[in-house]
Amino acid sequence: MHHTGRPAFIGRFFRWLLRRQTQSRVLVVLAVLATLVAAFYLEENWRGERAWENCKRELEAKGAVLDWDKYIPPPVPDDQNFFKAPKMADWFVKTRSSLTNELTQRMLNVDTVATNLNETAAAKYLAWSDQFEPDFDLIREALKRPYARMDGDYAVPYEIPIPNFVASRSLAQVLAQRTKCQLLLGRPEQALHEVTLLNDSRKWLEAAPTGKPMTLVAAMINVAITGLYVETLRDGFRLNGWQEPQLAAIQEQLQKINTAPFVFEAFKEEQAHTVYLGEKAALRKDFRKVMTGELFGYGQGKTFMQKLETHAYDLMPQGWVFQNVIVATKVHQRLIDTFDPTEKQVFPKKLEEAYLDVTTKLQHHSVFHLLADIAIPNYSKGFQIFACSQTRFNQTQIACALERYRLAHGAYPETLDALMPQFIDKIPQDIIGGQPLHYRRTSDGKFLLYSIGWNEKDDGGIMAKDKSGNDDRTQGDWVWQYPVK
Repeated sequence: MHHTGRPAFIGRFFRWLLRRQTQSRVLVVLAVLATLVAAFYLEENWRGERAWENCKRELEAKGAVLDWDKYIPPPVPDDQNFFKAPKMADWFVKTRSSLTNELTQRMLNVDTVATNLNETAAAKYLAWSDQFEPDFDLIREALKRPYARMDGDYAVPYEIPIPNFVASRSLAQVLAQRTKCQLLLGRPEQALHEVTLLNDSRKWLEAAPTGKPMTLVAAMINVAITGLYVETLRDGFRLNGWQEPQLAAIQEQLQKINTAPFVFEAFKEEQAHTVYLGEKAALRKDFRKVMTGELFGYGQGKTFMQKLETHAYDLMPQGWVFQNVIVATKVHQRLIDTFDPTEKQVFPKKLEEAYLDVTTKLQHHSVFHLLADIAIPNYSKGFQIFACSQTRFNQTQIACALERYRLAHGAYPETLDALMPQFIDKIPQDIIGGQPLHYRRTSDGKFLLYSIGWNEKDDGGIMAKDKSGNDDRTQGDWVWQYPVK
């Protein structure tokens, strides 16, 4: 009795497969499949590239600048460049190996001074930090140069040089502490000298003469240092340290502070960066390297199976990469449109609605959402930090004018309009909504000055607190109350 098992079946299959007629049919089937696959790729590539070209024309017609080459800063003369002055590049340009350098190491070696500073501790801190006076003089001399362009490769967005934020922060903190110490010791003119360098130290972050390319890192460091500058001024109010000459000088400095263009430029640059990555990935078939971080030197140490999975990106039609660029770029533009840098206004409800809509849509898995998922920063938080900080700058400018009015008349005015034109040329408006900031004299002879804040609602000058007891930027009003408690 014969048994017909698997070996016999396999044998018959191979004999069938080796027939000339069968081979011809297989070849025909494979040729048809290859043709269909090729047609599919051609169709998707054509569709995606055409859609991207249409999208790009529409965005550029509305004023979007998507060509990365437009962000490359022109060369500047070495003798006019802050970063070509002695020590400046060594101290304030980030290196690939470390964020620390000899300046930051010296500045970070000091013990933190107590919050409730007394005259003895203030004198001790000034004596210790006097060692930096030669460094401060070098920086002041370098700041006389009108331009600030770091050396580097600007043709590739992820290779551009960025500021050393540790050095910038360390310098600002030392200058802020020295200002407080000078005020505590009754030296307002020396305090003005210190705080003026603190304010001027932001200038190398603003990439003069063009302000391009403005990275989010540089823009937010600029906002943070300006915030520290303003808080230091507020400490001067608390200590009753500023007099008319210093107030007038500080007010003039505050009038020149406008971080809005740099923040806005940074978000536009992020959009152009995304376009650069998407277009280059499509043309070079490097989408996998973008998505896995390999293009930036990340994604090391993966297992064989993990690497194999990432190669699925290589199978994507080039047109799908362009479709990813379309989604990411439109998301960027929608969020950017909720900010008006000319009028220095942010529209929180519009921004929150846009961000919620965008994130909800991106949660629906699609091969066209891949780039947007990794390339869209948290615009809502960034704009919120900027708006709150710029409000503080504007409020402090008004507070200087109010204090000068009080020194001249013995009391604060009934309305802010009384400050013009002697004590201030123009009253800054609320960056939230563009309406006047709220002001009133209080029964104890002081004043209350506030913005309606992120919730766009007048809460009567009441600040909200989060669960930790800190100011909640998302709720309540943004208040400048004198004296600072």
